[in-house]
Amino acid sequence: MTGAHVNELVVAEAAGVWAVRSASQTVYLIDADSSLLLRQTGPRSSRGPGDGRWVPLIQVEALFRGDLGTIRVGDRHKYLFDWEPGGNDFGFWIQRLVTSIDYVEAEELAGLPAFPQDDPL
Repeated sequence: MTGAHVNELVVAEAAGVWAVRSASQTVYLIDADSSLLLRQTGPRSSRGPGDGRWVPLIQVEALFRGDLGTIRVGDRHKYLFDWEPGGNDFGFWIQRLVTSIDYVEAEELAGLPAFPQDDPL
C-alpha cells in the first residue's frame, strides 16, 4: 500500500496503521487491526493522559456528520480512549479539522512507540 491516502477511513473495515493529520501539529495514529490510538503531540499542543503511547481506542465520533467509526477529511473527530486499562476513567480528545489520512509504512512504524503487545514482560 505504498503512499496510500484516503479521504474517508471506516475504522472497522480498515487494516494497518493510519496517520490522521489536521491543522494542528498533533498527529493521531490509528492501528485499525488492534483498535489502538497513539496521539503524538506537536510542540505547542496541550498534553494529557495517554499521549505518546498506544492506548485502546473505544470509539471515534465524527462531530459534523454525527456518526461513529468513520474518520473523514474536512470533519472534526472525538476520540474516546482507555488511557488506564483496568481503571475507572476514559479519556477523549477532539481533533482539529482533518486535512489528510495517510497509510503508515513499515519504515515509519519503526520510529513509533512499541505496540502494547510488543512490550517486554
